[in-house]
Amino acid sequence: MKNPKVTGVVLAGGKNSRMGLDKGLLMVQGKKIVERTIEAMKAAVDEIIIISNGNNYDYLGYKVYSDIVKNCGPMGGIFTALTYSKTDKNFVVSCDMPFISRELVGFIVENSDGCEIAIPQHREKLEPLCAVYDKSCRERFEVLLQHKELKLQDALRHFKVKQISVPENISAGNCFENINTPAEYETLKLKKDGY
Repeated sequence: MKNPKVTGVVLAGGKNSRMGLDKGLLMVQGKKIVERTIEAMKAAVDEIIIISNGNNYDYLGYKVYSDIVKNCGPMGGIFTALTYSKTDKNFVVSCDMPFISRELVGFIVENSDGCEIAIPQHREKLEPLCAVYDKSCRERFEVLLQHKELKLQDALRHFKVKQISVPENISAGNCFENINTPAEYETLKLKKDGY
């Protein structure tokens, strides 16, 4: 069910230093990861924006914004997204998670009330790069960036965070799996594509 008060945000502005190329454009099961991510978000959000420091994603037809504060990792990307977003709620996801599903996105968005940041917990680990951020967090993100506090996990203590326990039937198949290196990509292809 679409919620007109939610923007979907794809974070694709990383340096990709370990991978050596743009992770969102990698092919998984016949589709680019960024396209799989957008498909998973569409049913739960009203608008989609992409945070990227290049023009690799212009072909998708969505608004693409460059980081306002450069070289600050996901913290800078989220700050940029909250600056340009027109909605209070923003579902933010990294472009290197090819197996997030519609069910997962919908579940996180539906359970994101009553907090500033709603983060799914999976196998005892929080997943802040697949979470809902309220636009009201923007000012504190700006202050944290000014103080060079760039670790997202550390920054969470400055916000009212809701931890969402994701049922196994929704998180089955490790939909939080991400790709950081060529070796991880090759392993994933062997597992998922059968070659």
